[in-house]
Amino acid sequence: METPTFAEVFKQLKTNFSLMGIPRDKSMPNVRFYILLASLSLMLVEEMFFFVKKMAPENFLELTGLAPCICVGFLSALKIIPVACHRTTVFSLADKLNELSTEILKDPKNENVIKPNINSVRTLIKYYFILNLVLISVYNFSTPFYILYHYIASKEEIFYLPYPVLVPFSTETWLNWSIVYLHSIASGFICVLYFTTVDGLYFVLTSYVCSMFEVLSKDIKKIDNDTTDLKELIKRHQYVLMLAEDLEVIFTLPNFFNVLVGSIEICALGLNLMIGEWGDVPGCILFLSSVLIQIFMISVFGEKLITESTKVSDSAFLCKWYEMNTKSKKTILMLMIRAHKPQRLTANKFSVICFNGFSKIISNSWSYFTILWTVYSRKNEQ
Repeated sequence: METPTFAEVFKQLKTNFSLMGIPRDKSMPNVRFYILLASLSLMLVEEMFFFVKKMAPENFLELTGLAPCICVGFLSALKIIPVACHRTTVFSLADKLNELSTEILKDPKNENVIKPNINSVRTLIKYYFILNLVLISVYNFSTPFYILYHYIASKEEIFYLPYPVLVPFSTETWLNWSIVYLHSIASGFICVLYFTTVDGLYFVLTSYVCSMFEVLSKDIKKIDNDTTDLKELIKRHQYVLMLAEDLEVIFTLPNFFNVLVGSIEICALGLNLMIGEWGDVPGCILFLSSVLIQIFMISVFGEKLITESTKVSDSAFLCKWYEMNTKSKKTILMLMIRAHKPQRLTANKFSVICFNGFSKIISNSWSYFTILWTVYSRKNEQ
């Protein structure tokens, strides 16, 4: 299997940005971006009105079932807005990675270094987009079939909607129901478009920056007493560090919202799984699995960035520094000291995106779960 170019890997993301109204050749997003965001925001307002209306002790279980759905909508909007604000940085970083990867692919040895990572991330985002598109399509379009099945079975018309919303008019007529239904499924597709694009962008850009560190480590390990090569490698290291800083600028807020909202989703879904009806169990397990996998994948790429950036220090130690002159030895020492400090992605500086961070998210979710469980238990005892 040939190693795909950066343009080939980035192609679907570029298409998604165009669909969302965030072109790379304009200083401001298109009108389409604001229309889509307004549609999703209106849907979230309608869901929140329904949530507030149902807010009562006897509806505790129903509210915990609604919370994850609302959280996903808010998370999608909160993730796309920072990315849209930093769109210039996004496309600039993409151009730089495209240039670096093009140079790397010219060398067969360097190509073999990055080939597994690039093929893996390309496959990942391909099936990540397909899976989420299939899931939202099944969820959105199953509603009419459910209504039809209910009518055939009981000869009773019901006006069921895929998402619980509160609107200022009755949805008990086919015209009103159709309007709200079309608005609901459109918002569902917008939601999926937003969060899959941000996640896919995170996977691709982080993977390529990690690949740059891998190639750099390999080249540093092979360096001899040639001071010219050493200077070039130092410049390359500084340049890749700058690219990693751009990653932090782009994704620090989306990562923060992932950590915050993800903890709430896991807590609510866990409680609903424990005390809900048996018929709700498959849906809760599917939803909970998708949330956990999404947060885990983000942690995997964050951990990989930490690992690959610190490997540069190990490679500097393994090179033939003992055959260099004193000035070069000092340069190597400074490189080792700088590279020993890992390059990290954070959740707005509150926590580091890595395996330890993932365990903290699970721990926090468990804490929230025990609080909700205590509240629910006390309510039942009264």
